[in-house]
Order: sequence, then C-alpha cells, then structure tokens
Amino acid sequence: MPWLETASDVDRARAERPVVIPTPLGRLFGIFTPPAPGAGAPGPCVVLFTRPRSHRNRMWVEGARRLAARGFAAFRFDYHGAGDSEGASGFLDPNRPYRDDAVAVLRELRERHGQTRFVLVGSCFDARTALAAFADEADAIAGMVFIAAPVMPLEDQTRVDADRKSWAHLVRALGNRENWQSLGSAERWRYMATVVSRVARKTVRGPAEPEAPPLAPSFMEHFAALVRSRARALFLYGDDDAEYQTFQVAERTVFADLDPASRRRFEIEVWPGRVHGFLEMTRSRETLDRTLRWIEALDRPAGTSAAAQGGATEAAWTSN
Repeated sequence: MPWLETASDVDRARAERPVVIPTPLGRLFGIFTPPAPGAGAPGPCVVLFTRPRSHRNRMWVEGARRLAARGFAAFRFDYHGAGDSEGASGFLDPNRPYRDDAVAVLRELRERHGQTRFVLVGSCFDARTALAAFADEADAIAGMVFIAAPVMPLEDQTRVDADRKSWAHLVRALGNRENWQSLGSAERWRYMATVVSRVARKTVRGPAEPEAPPLAPSFMEHFAALVRSRARALFLYGDDDAEYQTFQVAERTVFADLDPASRRRFEIEVWPGRVHGFLEMTRSRETLDRTLRWIEALDRPAGTSAAAQGGATEAAWTSN
C-alpha cells in the first residue's frame, strides 16, 4: 500500500504509546494515538475494531493518525487470542461477538486515559463486536460505523447467499484462482458444499418459495441497545455483498419499525459492487476515506469550514 502520511500524521505516530488491558480472558495489547495539541476541542475517542490491529493493509494505522491529527484520540487493539494479546483463539462467529473485549477497552480508555465519549468502527465480525458494546456502554458512545456485517445466523446467511447462485456462477467461480486460494478452511469448504447443494436442489425441484430467514438474537439485542442510545450510525454495504442480501431483511423489519426520530440517526449507504473484502485496494481506500469523513463531520459544529476540519465535509449535526 502506498504510504500517504503527512508530516502531521508522522508527528502523531511519534506520540503513540502502547496500552495493556487486563481481562479475564487475557491481557489485550493496543496502541493509543493521542490527539494533536492545538487541533481544537478534542473530539470523541475513535476505537478501531479490526484484525489485526493494523488491518490487513495497515489502513487503520494511517486512519488512527489522520484522525489524531484532526483532534480525535484513536485506539486500535488486538482481541484476546489474536496478535500480541493473550488468550485462546477460535473461530470468529459474528453472532458471538467479543463483547467483553469491547467493554474492557472502553472502560480502560475512560479510567486510565480520560476518554469519556467514543466512536466505534468495524467491518464484519468487528462491526458486530462494536455494536455489542452498546449493551453496556450506550451512554458513552456518540457514533458507530458498521461495515458489511452479517445480521443473521451464519447458516441462514449461507443459505440466502447460496440461493442467489447458479451453475453458470459456479463454473465462473471455479475458474477464479483467488477462490481456490481461499479454500484453506473447513468453513469455506462447508460454504462451497452448501452452494452446490442448493443449486442442485433448484435444478431438480425448481425455485423454492422465498423463506423469511431470522435475524440473529444477538443482533436484535445489541441493535435495540443502539436504538435506545442517542448515538448516530452509518451502515455501509455493497449491493453485491452476501451480507447485504441479509441486511435487507433488517431494513424491511427492525429499521422499518423505528420511530422517525430514531430512524433519522441512522444512515444506510449501499455502494455498487462489493464493500466486504480486503484484497481490492481501491475499494478499501474508499471505505477508509468515507469512514474518516463521516467521523469528522459527526462531531464538528454546524458551519465549521472544511478547511478548519482538515478537509472534512462540512458537518450537518452537532452532538449533544
């Protein structure tokens, strides 16, 4: 990835310091990036939920420093069982998010680093973990960016995604070398088996009546906590993401049932193509830039100039 840090970003890199957080599952290791002196009134502390803490292409290292140069503290960390953190690793099911890790991080940042308001950012499993924090820390969270995350049990999401496929799709997929490279886990083999089974079933029996797959109980619980809060949220998907096909169920149900005041706090953006994924660098950078612009606009008083925000879009909302 091209290194795009400015002199201000490099200054924030030199100010970073390690943080070790004790938890029952092992000590968590993270990096705290303090806001630049003279950047104006401090914004919320932005907690970046990602694996590893740098992200696969180090974009959240850059993101943390860009935010800090604009007056936001930032924190990135490794979950238990990952990276430099202690504890046992295991299969990451978005419907069993690492809520305890998220809560421990927010409380450590409050008690030992003086941070009282937070914005949480995550994609897929990490977005569900960020959302889970609302069950315990809703009053402290000003906003959240929720990127391309599944919202129903994985077996139901797999079924919904498989039902979109055809034999022609499978033939094209088998000719894609990247798909073969991804078949290194039992989960991917099970997914492929499900796709073949569902496509074969459609061939023999014809298309089945559409089923109404359930939303995951943990998503329902944590989304309800978000609704009860005063936080704003950006939900970002690609129209070709398997996760978006299931998120549409949430749009038709829990989002449609919101009262107008709550619904105005939530933005849903659907981009052409895919957002979920880490190999397409152009789309990854677009996601990073959109996330940072949304955060910068979130906490700036209405009427603040873009120049004063370091190039951010002029804000339309003032936090309370």
